[in-house]
Amino acid sequence: MSFWGKECRRDAFIKGVKHTRSQTRGRLDRRQKTTMGGAKGRAAAAVSFLSLGTPNTFFAKARFVGGRRRAAHSNALAAESALKGGCWSSTSTRESGTKKSTRAVATTTTTTTTTTTRKSPPPPPPPSKVDVAIVGGGLVGVAFARALRTNARTKHLSVAVLDGNPRAFAIKQEKKGNDEHHHHHHHHPRAAPKARVSALTPESIEFLERECGGVWTQIEKTNLGNEFDAVQAWDAIGEGYVRFEAKEAHRNRLGVVVENDATRNALCDGLIEEFEEEEEEEEEEKGGQESAKKRKRNLFLLPGTSVVGTETTESSPFRVVKFKSSLGNSGDKESDEEVKTISARLVVGADGPNGAMKRFAGVRSFGYDYNQKAVCGTVELDGPTKTAFQRFLKNGPIALLPIGNGKTKTSDDDSQFPIYANIVWSTTPKEAERITALSDDDFASEVNDAIHGGREYNYQLRKQQVRDSKIINGGFAKSFSMFVAESFAKDVFSFAMDTLTKNKKMENKVREILESTLNENEFEPPPNIIATAKGSERGAFPLKLKIAGARTHRRMLLIGDAAHVVHPLGGQGVNLGFKDVAAGIDAIENAVSVGDDIGSENTLRNYKNARFLEMSAMVIGLDALQKIFGPTLSSIEPFTQLRSIGMRAVNMFAPVRETITKFAADGGVLRKK
Repeated sequence: MSFWGKECRRDAFIKGVKHTRSQTRGRLDRRQKTTMGGAKGRAAAAVSFLSLGTPNTFFAKARFVGGRRRAAHSNALAAESALKGGCWSSTSTRESGTKKSTRAVATTTTTTTTTTTRKSPPPPPPPSKVDVAIVGGGLVGVAFARALRTNARTKHLSVAVLDGNPRAFAIKQEKKGNDEHHHHHHHHPRAAPKARVSALTPESIEFLERECGGVWTQIEKTNLGNEFDAVQAWDAIGEGYVRFEAKEAHRNRLGVVVENDATRNALCDGLIEEFEEEEEEEEEEKGGQESAKKRKRNLFLLPGTSVVGTETTESSPFRVVKFKSSLGNSGDKESDEEVKTISARLVVGADGPNGAMKRFAGVRSFGYDYNQKAVCGTVELDGPTKTAFQRFLKNGPIALLPIGNGKTKTSDDDSQFPIYANIVWSTTPKEAERITALSDDDFASEVNDAIHGGREYNYQLRKQQVRDSKIINGGFAKSFSMFVAESFAKDVFSFAMDTLTKNKKMENKVREILESTLNENEFEPPPNIIATAKGSERGAFPLKLKIAGARTHRRMLLIGDAAHVVHPLGGQGVNLGFKDVAAGIDAIENAVSVGDDIGSENTLRNYKNARFLEMSAMVIGLDALQKIFGPTLSSIEPFTQLRSIGMRAVNMFAPVRETITKFAADGGVLRKK
């Protein structure tokens, strides 16, 4: 071939590659990056040129190069096969659940190869101003961000989420890698559930689905939760018990026990996906799309940040949050952690009971220590149950919450899957340390005794174990009228019955009312604990009552544990936090609708008023329950007997049970639309 012919072919090749890359970039949508436009794109172009020989057919073939399309991927694989040992080769590696492309360049005269790794683009720098800054990326904080981004009236607001954990928003990528790794191993049982779980009420579930963009559907797909349709509590010292069932509240379930990590991951997924989409659009704009309309970034995820101060004035339209970041724009550790600032029209404090926002804003908290700790762990049961159990011991309650059997939805065989339950055991700090330090076998045995009344947990005031007592056999239900007569007003009761017998019509009416009212729920013996879940976590955390002195303060509102910390006795902690989120979103939405400032005193007042009465009632009620079933009153025999009578009475009267069941299931009204 002549020199001129070779030059023509070389020029055609170069022009073809440039044309291909230009055409590819223009056709890519915002969810597809040009990962194949590098080594694989040029390799495919080379194959097309060498095999076809004519410019027209070469350009037609080259238009399909680039992106993540199946045809382009096939061309690239063909190029690798055809040109192996020639000009190009390409390999793909997986690291931390993400794909990184490497290009090996080899010469025809040597076997030495040079490999270069393509790094992910650096995160965008933190903004100087946003509409809403959320400090704290826990369950409640990310729920607030997700609800803001889902709501049609608040979606235009720019939002920044700051969290101290450097890996706070890397969950989605890690999870993708794990899912792909275990794709062909779905018949294996999943790992034991985490120790920290929440019993989400039906109202919280509806909130996650409706206000957070279908998050609950996403959680259900993970199979990391278990619904329960009954709650049963009984007194280990007396003989009283009470059982609440979902059918009494006209519901299919009373709640679902879900791992906290599963709920947070589902909430984060949508935020991370939106954040990455905006990042890809910025990369495309930088890549030469001058005609593309620039879209303003409205979501900023800032992991590895610690708040070091905050300030504002009465006349300022912003509150300034000062923070340090452990991650620079390159994603590496910074040698010099400089103080950065971000100004927001509204700052949301969701950084927990000891969070920085309250401290630096000068908001005090009130409350006291219960002098108790809650031991959390995961155990295996001898059979399935859809009841959440709670037994009141002399040092505090122990709760057994069903968390599922760990099987995936693709398997129908239950025999190989353990049935898990989460334990929340409130006791003295000394006992908590002892229980936490037990071996797995001893821990399972101790929990089983505490639930069933074995050994030291079979208190002397009880004549029999709960499951063998007369209340289980329905004896109390049959003798309730005699109990009332003998205990309170035998003569009055007898006189009333004599009067009724003389009036058959009235007697039948009263009998009908009594039959519908005095309707006792039967006691369900709890399952046996057979083992501690393999590889499960176990720990203890202190129990406190802590209420923020002010829920709002100059362009700042507090939500979740930053606003209130309650006893886990009623399982309402996270549910209260989600109600805070719903009330906060309502206040912001109303402000946007009327053109008001989202950080104005009027907006903050609407949030505070919406939550004050309901939150106060819940806090007072849970604190009262802790006192009634706490160690101090449990040591007074007359009080324990009176306490048991009260539980019996509640379990006997259906209307009372129905009212309590509805209140507990709803956890108060989240939002009325």
